[in-house]
Amino acid sequence: MNYRDVLSIRSFRNLWLGQAVSQLGDAFYFVIFMFMVERITGSTKMVGYVGVAETVPYLLFGMYAGTLADRIDRRKIMLWGDIFCGAALLLFAASLYLNPKPPVWTFLVLPFFLSSVRVFFFPAKNAAIPSLVSGDRLLTANALSMATQNMMPMISLSLSASVLAVIYDRSPQVFFLVAVLINAMSFLISAVFIARMPEVRPERISEEKRPWHDMLDGLRYLRHRRVLIVLMALSGSMNLLLAPFFIVYIVINKQWFGGKPASLAWFEFAFFAGMVLCSFFVGKFRIDRPGRSFAWGLSVVGLAIVAMAATPYFWPFFLLQFVCGLAIPFADIPMATYLQTTTPDAFRGRVNAVMTMVRAGIMPLGLWLGGLVVDRVGPIWMFVIMGSGMALSALAGLVDPHFRNARMDEASPAEAGDQPSLAVA
Repeated sequence: MNYRDVLSIRSFRNLWLGQAVSQLGDAFYFVIFMFMVERITGSTKMVGYVGVAETVPYLLFGMYAGTLADRIDRRKIMLWGDIFCGAALLLFAASLYLNPKPPVWTFLVLPFFLSSVRVFFFPAKNAAIPSLVSGDRLLTANALSMATQNMMPMISLSLSASVLAVIYDRSPQVFFLVAVLINAMSFLISAVFIARMPEVRPERISEEKRPWHDMLDGLRYLRHRRVLIVLMALSGSMNLLLAPFFIVYIVINKQWFGGKPASLAWFEFAFFAGMVLCSFFVGKFRIDRPGRSFAWGLSVVGLAIVAMAATPYFWPFFLLQFVCGLAIPFADIPMATYLQTTTPDAFRGRVNAVMTMVRAGIMPLGLWLGGLVVDRVGPIWMFVIMGSGMALSALAGLVDPHFRNARMDEASPAEAGDQPSLAVA
């Protein structure tokens, strides 16, 4: 299966184009916003607080977001999500134009609001893809989505490190304003493409149930999927250890690489370049054991992070970022496809929401602990702690035989007929 076949499907193509544009803007915003927070507030801890503000909505609204994605048109959720995000960023750009040093509270409110909207977007998007492409094209569609998801940031980061870096040298205010405006426009352009999609309504089991009952049904379904339980535990531990990475990033950028945004942008570029290259590669092959691929892929990431502790030089650090990018698709793409193919459409929104909630919800704790630990032990030991913990956590998944031996072509419990009744008394 080639990528041209997948893109010939009009509905998937519109979703893909919308996300490509949106992700181009997101990369400008993510790296530059964190950099802007540190520069304007002068506080590394504030970067951690912003990270917490970005992740708390996944805990507050995650389960309901998945329930909603399993109840109403998923296209409508994505469309309004992009519109709201674009409007919020335009308002922030106006505030930044009027006041180059906006109040500290705006750096907390904006990421909280954007995440509150995006927490509804992602379950709807991930649940919609299997409805847009056939099962034999799903791995290819996921690989293309992930490759594009990382190619767009790679392009924008190269621009950040070159064109926008020149703007920053002349005027940091204009630099920050341009980055925010680019992301705002990317959301609105994405909304145009999503508006062209057909409705993507979930296959409801019962139209009579209330949202609360649907949430309970989703939790019951998850409880009987052993592979998903293990995956949630692994994802939680991995994200707990990965959460402080950007805080350490800011510190080592100051201590090792001169403290300018260009070096951060080039390191992110290397990471995304590796992900793009490997995503296309993974999409060409069939991986039958997603659990093993997940464990080995993320253990390589952990070992590369450990090696970063001994590389206070630009090019070795750049290379290790590239290695991390190469390993991620082997973990993420097969596992994402496994979840989509083995989860009935009626539960896909809730499964995706819970997975996202676990991954993002643990990050406030990781950011808080990371902010404390990095001040005590320094960035070198922080790299060792994060990387070794990630490698051990990933390999721990191979201990569970259900996770280790999960097959891509297996039927889900609900489809195989051994799923317990999900009726709510």
